[in-house]
Amino acid sequence: MPSKNVRAGRVLLELLVTLLIGMAPVTCALVVVVWQVDKKLEATAEVALRETLHHTDALIDTLHQASNKVLSLADFPCDKALPTLRTEVVTHSTLRSLVLVRENRAYCSTVHGESQLLVNPGHYFNQRLRLEAGNDVTPDSAILYYRLQEYPFGVLALSDARHLQQVIRAIKADVTLLLEFGDDYMAVDGIVDGSVPEHREQHVRAMSEYGYAVHAGYPAGYTWNETLANARAVAPSVLLVGLLTAIAAYWAMFRQRRR
Repeated sequence: MPSKNVRAGRVLLELLVTLLIGMAPVTCALVVVVWQVDKKLEATAEVALRETLHHTDALIDTLHQASNKVLSLADFPCDKALPTLRTEVVTHSTLRSLVLVRENRAYCSTVHGESQLLVNPGHYFNQRLRLEAGNDVTPDSAILYYRLQEYPFGVLALSDARHLQQVIRAIKADVTLLLEFGDDYMAVDGIVDGSVPEHREQHVRAMSEYGYAVHAGYPAGYTWNETLANARAVAPSVLLVGLLTAIAAYWAMFRQRRR
């Protein structure tokens, strides 16, 4: 009886050791899959972040250059400056309109002509940028304002936020991208509000010299789903390797000894 118990215990131990040996390559493969997915998503988010930052900076550079070009016109009456302003708007496809400012009053616009509207610098993030959900002309279309000021003169350059949407859409990666202008955020849908879409996984953030920021990341559960999909793809091969490893180990350690 004792010999049978010993034999049963030995068989159980042999099976356990064989199982552990067979699971070793499977476990290692799964660890590698998790690491690869994590690094891949991290790198993708970083690249998407940098590309979005670069192209958004290029858009704002255009607004800055156009504003700087017409800044000297703020010393002229509106009827004298308006033809040049409108020519500049036509020249740049990203420009919606230009507004001349004198002593914080917008007195000349390519859309409304002569006016006397108060410009509050505090409404502009970093006193340079403002993202607005819409205005009286296009209430359903967001607008990006760029403010260039050399007091008492200044220029407001307006651009449709659809150009920012195009920047985000041009990034061919399954990453949640957000543009942050102060308290306002805009995602690929073009909606401007203070809410932030879920993107906490692999989250990265970078700030431009203009003061705005770009966020990139993935919604909750995305990393797990990607890891699971990759694990399923390699599972047949990995399990086969584990099985062959277990068979070889069992044969080498136990079958030869029993003979």
